[in-house]
Amino acid sequence: MRELPPKILLPMKSTALLLFFAAVASAAPASRPNIVLLLADDMGYGDVSSYGGKHVPTPRIDQLAREGVRATDGYVMCPACAPSRLALMAGAYPQRFGMTWNDDRSAHKLPNSQRLLPELLKSAGYVTGLVGKWNIVRPAETVFDEVHDFIEWESDYFPQEDGRYIGSNATKSPGFASSKTQFWGPKREGDEYLTDRLGRRAADFIARHAGKPFFLYVGFNAVHSPWQGRRADLARFAHLPHEVLQLYASMVAALDENVGRILDALHAQGLAENTLVIFLSDNGPAKGGPHIEGWKPDWPRGITIVGSTGPLRGAKTDLLEGGIREPFILRWPARLAAGATYRQPITAMDVLPTVCAAAVAALPVATVVDGVDLVPFLRGELPGEPHATIYWKIKSAAALRRGTWKILMPAPSFQPQLYDLASDIGESRDLAAAKPELTRELHAAWQTWNKTMPPPARPAPAAKK
Repeated sequence: MRELPPKILLPMKSTALLLFFAAVASAAPASRPNIVLLLADDMGYGDVSSYGGKHVPTPRIDQLAREGVRATDGYVMCPACAPSRLALMAGAYPQRFGMTWNDDRSAHKLPNSQRLLPELLKSAGYVTGLVGKWNIVRPAETVFDEVHDFIEWESDYFPQEDGRYIGSNATKSPGFASSKTQFWGPKREGDEYLTDRLGRRAADFIARHAGKPFFLYVGFNAVHSPWQGRRADLARFAHLPHEVLQLYASMVAALDENVGRILDALHAQGLAENTLVIFLSDNGPAKGGPHIEGWKPDWPRGITIVGSTGPLRGAKTDLLEGGIREPFILRWPARLAAGATYRQPITAMDVLPTVCAAAVAALPVATVVDGVDLVPFLRGELPGEPHATIYWKIKSAAALRRGTWKILMPAPSFQPQLYDLASDIGESRDLAAAKPELTRELHAAWQTWNKTMPPPARPAPAAKK
């Protein structure tokens, strides 16, 4: 793939962003782009063929990479779903709102002044739609014009006899959790696999709103547990060593097919040229094992990463690269050159300002934005790196990346570890002892940032009876 030159942008405050968007508006094309945001769930860096994946072909996601820009160093802001998704939709560090971990979700308060991406686009005249998973405290029905097959946390992939997908309220099923069962389906002829259902709903949204600017957010629950695969894929992936990996492979294949279904819907409506499509995942692959409810007795007895992080170490819940570095692809034929590879670090927080700039959607001054508009970087119009420093915090663990250097403070010791990602992408050589001054400098930088963040919004302890 052709490489684009590196780029830089100094941090912008909201007022500066307003001026920036005003400048964009004066040069905006007559037809604003449609926006399609595709988010996978618990998908690993090494699960996509164009990122080195070897187990499951992903031709349709790879098509996006060929026709757009493939970011090699794309990061989410937390290796757990709720804070990660908040950062994506808010364009800001989730820690600003007391979110460092999924459990903070029940107590944290998102201020009304913080407008989320669909709210900003709705104000700019876009029709907005959610298909699938949300997992943010602001009610989806107040944020989007349309909500289909809503999933709060996790859902079964095959319906019950009454048509309910346990964990999804697509048919008014109760609760947020799945059945926790792992199996090949369908159990009944004609039952629709949920990933296929989400893809169908997304294609229908595109067809119905082809005549006006729209924002479609498809929150796939694939490839999150429970691991439920399509029986038609059983023979195709029988060569993989364990059933859980075979089920997972089927889920990856279904996700890829439905990314393709959405791309085909854009093409059928003549919208592909001026639609910005963004694909990424919320965090790295899950750690399976006997501690997981529904884990079968004949599956591996130790901790098993269900998915692939490729050359990276770590997985979901880790601040190692395998937990936070994700496939991250942007395709916009009208504005971005096809087949490019971008190697500077970018983040999920950048999606909001990138999309708002493209859509000429103004940001309220009170809405905090830590991301930047990526398009000038991807087009080679701005030199350097979009982010001089990136910060992470999950529960009592932390990390920081500056240039190619990354400092990791794992729980519970919080003892700093230092890695040079340029020569050690697998984070196997801790250089903290060899470079104590740099370690202290980066550690101090993280502490300075952390002091500007509120404490995590933990729920109050239950009263003793």
